[in-house]
Amino acid sequence: MNWDLRLMIITPVILRRILKFTACLVLFWTCAENEDTPRIIPRNVWNARNPVYPRRMENRRRHNTPFTGICIHYSGFSSDMSPRSLQDYQILHLGYPDINYHYIIDTKGRIFQGRDTVFFCETRNKTDPYIHLCCISDMKFPSGSWVPDKQKNSLRKLIQYLYNLYNIHDKDIFFYDSTGYEDLDFM
Repeated sequence: MNWDLRLMIITPVILRRILKFTACLVLFWTCAENEDTPRIIPRNVWNARNPVYPRRMENRRRHNTPFTGICIHYSGFSSDMSPRSLQDYQILHLGYPDINYHYIIDTKGRIFQGRDTVFFCETRNKTDPYIHLCCISDMKFPSGSWVPDKQKNSLRKLIQYLYNLYNIHDKDIFFYDSTGYEDLDFM
């Protein structure tokens, strides 16, 4: 194979990689400069499983249905539970095709990407127009505090970000069960 042919084959591959790398840098700088944008840890970083029932996931596709509000849950498990452990529990014990929350927030305030927002979560109403958030918590906090400050701050920042990102006008927040987050001011 001559050198000209090799260059013709290799050059587009290298250019695509340089373009992807540049796009990632621009995205990183854009997000880093805007302190209102929460840092969301992607699924691949927290070692998320792929959805186990692709056909069921496909049946949950939103098809451009707009989100109308946000639903806040708490995990009910130990505060040191990882998103992967929560996902494993929901897939293996509850039979869900994937983790049942769009975003997960741990007690340290880290925000993790959950189920892709192109899909509805598993609810009785198969077209639930809410973004589902889960705060990893057993709701047993010392000194009577409902929510650790770092988790509370991340929750507020994420909610404001999602309101703007999805253009949610009503600012509707629904609390699944009694979460203890009702006292927080999200506006």
